[in-house]
Amino acid sequence: MKNIFVKSALALTLGLAGCKDALDIQPQQSIDLSTAFNTSQKVGAAVVGCYAQLDNSSLYGTDLILVPELMASDNYITWRGSFQNYAQLANHIQNAQISNALEIWRQAYANINQTNLVLANLSVVTDSAQRKQFRGEMHFIRAAMYFELVRLYAQQYKAGGANTQPGVPINLTANNTIAQADVKLSRATVQQVYTQVISDLQAAMKGLPALNVTRASSYSAEALLARVYLQQGNYTAARAAADDVITNSGAALAGTLAAVFANRNSAESLFEVQQNDQNNAGTANSGLATFFAGYSPTGDQGILYGRSDVQVNGSFAALYGPPTGPDVRGTDSLTILQTKKLIYLSDGNNRPNQLRTAKWRTYGQNIPLIRLAEMYLIRSECDIRAGNSGLTDLNRVRQRSGATPLTSATLSDVLLERQLELAFEGFRLYDLKRNNLNVREFQPAVPATPTDPGSPAIPAINANDPKEILPIPYQEINNNPNLTQNPSY
Repeated sequence: MKNIFVKSALALTLGLAGCKDALDIQPQQSIDLSTAFNTSQKVGAAVVGCYAQLDNSSLYGTDLILVPELMASDNYITWRGSFQNYAQLANHIQNAQISNALEIWRQAYANINQTNLVLANLSVVTDSAQRKQFRGEMHFIRAAMYFELVRLYAQQYKAGGANTQPGVPINLTANNTIAQADVKLSRATVQQVYTQVISDLQAAMKGLPALNVTRASSYSAEALLARVYLQQGNYTAARAAADDVITNSGAALAGTLAAVFANRNSAESLFEVQQNDQNNAGTANSGLATFFAGYSPTGDQGILYGRSDVQVNGSFAALYGPPTGPDVRGTDSLTILQTKKLIYLSDGNNRPNQLRTAKWRTYGQNIPLIRLAEMYLIRSECDIRAGNSGLTDLNRVRQRSGATPLTSATLSDVLLERQLELAFEGFRLYDLKRNNLNVREFQPAVPATPTDPGSPAIPAINANDPKEILPIPYQEINNNPNLTQNPSY
């Protein structure tokens, strides 16, 4: 990972931390930290650069949301695009050289090194409150990166287990020379990575302000911590964290789910990746709107100009009820962006008459990563698992979207509601993993007939199958004898 770490350091040194081309700089032997981080302003610019890196197309700008959605795509979404790497993920046939595995790894570790560099140079920040905030922000971003890495490249955390299965390398050292970056790190265990993520988030909670609209806050960190605990199966801790966010953060559900994605930094959002029309993940071959949105639809000229690559399956759309039903998250014909439901039937001249989600519809829209509705669903699920009623929280989310309130709530009800409410936001694969469910159900053989050749049976695939994690990039394996590859690669 030596080039990754040194490139990230050089990007900061040259004042290009927020630039999309920063990591293309050729690595030199070292950088002079005495000038790179010698003022509070330079450290502050580096902090902004760490935020800017989050909308990289290999991170939250595209892949940290799209890749897990495609890996959980059966009976949910279908990949219709021409990019074979995404098709392989959707069809569960990716190999060790798949480009997404390399680029996610590179960009995540580059951002981790940037956070380490900032943390190592906070002493030059003279304002104690600012120094405390910068420290909290770096712990938050580093935790987010390691949480994504351990979920994508390692087997699921097992509640009550030793969790000694290989995780990902942990680097907490600021690397600014080739020699420092060329240390051959081994994979930490899954337990060690989760311990680091939790430690970082707890540190972030102590350092961040309670309110910080366009950047991380203490409640952003606590909400992410609730998500981490839920993934671990630590339901007591997950409930406590979610409850505190609900009770004390001041966040409130937006009037509609559509409003969260149509507007910036709504009252419901606890953390959003900030984008605009000039600074976003891309408008050609990357970006969430590029892949999820239809092209040139009636009534939305200039807004929905995507590739129409991700089709919403009709069987999933039907879970919201009929198009004439009350749930505004369901299906509608294409009208005006602000009034349509969140699933629409596309028109235009590129794959028309297919269902799409309107969550991702403009290139410059913010990317809501953590929102209050998730906290209600976490608290509801944890209550139900503890034998208590999670009905009130579950109905609060349902009724916001006009869905018929339930009279009782089961675990199946809240898991279904998570699927409906959080669809297309990168949650589905990890929900299947923590509940040990299938990403693909068994499909029986279709006998041949005189007019139909038939088809063989298609086996089920469990979400915790070895193929349902990404390979360690083969370049990293080749350069580091201490790294082990994942099974099935």
